Amino acid sequence: MDGDCMALVYEYMQEGTLQDKLRDNGRPLTWKQRLRVACESAQGLEYLHKSCNPPLIHRDVKTNNILLNSNLDAKIADFGLSRAFNNANSHVSTAVVGTPGYLDPEYSQSYQLSQKSDVYGFGVVLLEIITGKPPIIAGPEGGHLAKWVSQKLSKGDIKSIVDPRLHGQYDINSVWKVTELARKCTEHSSVQRPTMSVVVAELKESLDLEISTEGNPYNYSRNDNFMSDVSQNGIFEMDYMDGMTAPGPTAK
Repeated sequence: MDGDCMALVYEYMQEGTLQDKLRDNGRPLTWKQRLRVACESAQGLEYLHKSCNPPLIHRDVKTNNILLNSNLDAKIADFGLSRAFNNANSHVSTAVVGTPGYLDPEYSQSYQLSQKSDVYGFGVVLLEIITGKPPIIAGPEGGHLAKWVSQKLSKGDIKSIVDPRLHGQYDINSVWKVTELARKCTEHSSVQRPTMSVVVAELKESLDLEISTEGNPYNYSRNDNFMSDVSQNGIFEMDYMDGMTAPGPTAK
């Protein structure tokens, strides 16, 4: 602080934003790294919703507001649009602000902001983590990422939505679990969405699934009937073979 001038001092986040890591042409994040970032970001939002007094709604959850340090530790940033609310209320009436693609459709229609609005935005972030795609996809098959994912999954092949830069190096049950979670988070009706506490718990389970397969073959089934045998500080710290198809989730 210098006289009447005030400034916020942030830790230098050497790796930039999550959006940078998902979009650039450098070395992609592994599935395990993506899950760690998702867990830490979710814990940051859970802190805002449950541990702040009064509770806060971030109101602009997106990959560009998730910062990464040199260890790829994630921190939620940019609280310029955040809004406090009374614990006794389930929502607060306010003008609609946010970023297209991440904006809660229920909030945009009703002007009723709630913690579930952050959950929706985080669900879109999860879909980006899974697919490597932006929230709004250009082109004839484009549109909102959540709709694109639903259309692809209707054919039963989860490999069609997973970021190809992962080269199949992930536990398929872990990916299914996160995909199902992301779809719950992006439900149109806020009452159908989980709380951030539930999101944190499910992401930790997904990370445990991924860690449990390290050093083992990944869980794929091949067309030749072969089955591999795989049975808070600062801001808020927090190959891949041809002819393979991925089975549905076995872990809940």
